[in-house]
Amino acid sequence: MNAPEDRPDASRRSPRHGEEAVIVRYGEISLKGRNRGSFEQKLRDHLAWFLRAHRHPFSAIEIERGRIYIRGCRGIPELKMVLGVHSYSPALEIGRDYGQLKQEAARFFPAIRASRDFRVSCQRIAKDFTPDSMGVERELGTLIEENTGTPVRLKDPAFELHVEIGQRRIYLFGEKLRGFGGFPVGSSGRLVSLLSGGIDSPVATFLMMKRGVLPLLLHFSVSEDETAKVRRLRDRLQEFAAGQELKLIVIPREEIFLGKLPEIYHSRFEPYVCVICKYRMHKVASEVARSEGALGVITGDNLAQVASQTLKNLQASRAAAEFPVYSPLIAFEKNETVALAREIGTYDISIAASEGCTPPRDPKTGVDPARLLRILDETGMR
Repeated sequence: MNAPEDRPDASRRSPRHGEEAVIVRYGEISLKGRNRGSFEQKLRDHLAWFLRAHRHPFSAIEIERGRIYIRGCRGIPELKMVLGVHSYSPALEIGRDYGQLKQEAARFFPAIRASRDFRVSCQRIAKDFTPDSMGVERELGTLIEENTGTPVRLKDPAFELHVEIGQRRIYLFGEKLRGFGGFPVGSSGRLVSLLSGGIDSPVATFLMMKRGVLPLLLHFSVSEDETAKVRRLRDRLQEFAAGQELKLIVIPREEIFLGKLPEIYHSRFEPYVCVICKYRMHKVASEVARSEGALGVITGDNLAQVASQTLKNLQASRAAAEFPVYSPLIAFEKNETVALAREIGTYDISIAASEGCTPPRDPKTGVDPARLLRILDETGMR
């Protein structure tokens, strides 16, 4: 049985009266050249999955000259959850008929009457339509002003009626809703993501998902309540994955320290615990990447934010990494990370109280890689 967006009768007919639709715009996908079609198709598939999963009815999804049109879509789905969407607009869809355009514009009269001023903005994706864009803006603006009494204001109007003229249909809409942009999840490959219960690593994971990465989540457990929090973070990130499973691997922290953490804490090597920990994490992450067919590792590292993230300590701790390490937050201000965490819904989960690791006293901030390797050999941690 064909899916609704694949029905030929649904994709070819033109509406006699205005019908609900959603215009989806994408950004960098349009620069993909010969590969553009596969990215567009993947985004279309993810949109279809999202609408079905959230029970938003629709009749067809069509790709046309830099746009994706969701036809027969009632209500306003939260399409920013679909990565790859740059912006979207709930719209009124009509046939390519200028007389019908003038008639259906009346549906926007109440909103325009309630505004102090307005303007009409027309974009002809199909240049064969007449009148041209300026003609549509001028004539439609005059018609609306005469019928509503609301004055035209070309700069910063309170209401902007957009008219988009496509190859087969015309769309009218009054707002553009922002998405996260980027590429569809899974279009770039797989990476292992080191996920803790803090603020940074979920945001770093999200940013790489936005670049098309399907992450495999790796958590080194310190306590049951922190691991429970990480599972909630996984569930939130899962909502951006368009139905693709975000696998979570949990390894007790004692395992990466080979059972030697207590003796290290009570030795002269205590100041090196954080760097040793990060070194061992990268070693295990490389093993997981190799076994799972991933192409690298994601971390939430932020330069100089904590003792283990100085340039020297980052260099030393990554000596065990056998794959590329991606740290999208490396130059972020903390408030930027927090703002994005709030926006994607991970912040409140991350700040919930849980038992984490105990930092050492006077941690070393400038560990030489050669010195770290000698310590690892002495402690049997290499």
